[in-house]
Amino acid sequence: MALRPHAILIGVAISYLLQVGGGYLAATQGIVRDPGAELGGDFSVLPILQFGTIFIGGYLSGRIAGVAGFINGIAVSVAFILIWAGLNAYNESKLVEEFGPLVLPPMNMGGIVLGDILNLSAGAFGGWLADRWGR
Repeated sequence: MALRPHAILIGVAISYLLQVGGGYLAATQGIVRDPGAELGGDFSVLPILQFGTIFIGGYLSGRIAGVAGFINGIAVSVAFILIWAGLNAYNESKLVEEFGPLVLPPMNMGGIVLGDILNLSAGAFGGWLADRWGR
């Protein structure tokens, strides 16, 4: 196994930059709506955007690493998930601090597991393609 930390960091950074940029673009174009709004776009664009950005990050990580693209792509996904969970926990702690624990919705474990499987699949597939196309 040949994990390349620099390739993983670049893949994660690219994934997050694309995620933030794509989310901003989707929001300014009215594709993503406010959950409290009556009219608006479709929520399905966000998971598709996230899958695509992690796929690109996994692919780039695999190409940069030059070896074990599949494993480096999965590492991008794992790092992405851990950073995302940390940022979410921080934001939720601020909400609880300001408004109390009742402000948080119940935890959706099915959604979390499904999201993590999709994220891991995206990075793995991107890294696998980097292995295949890199030869």
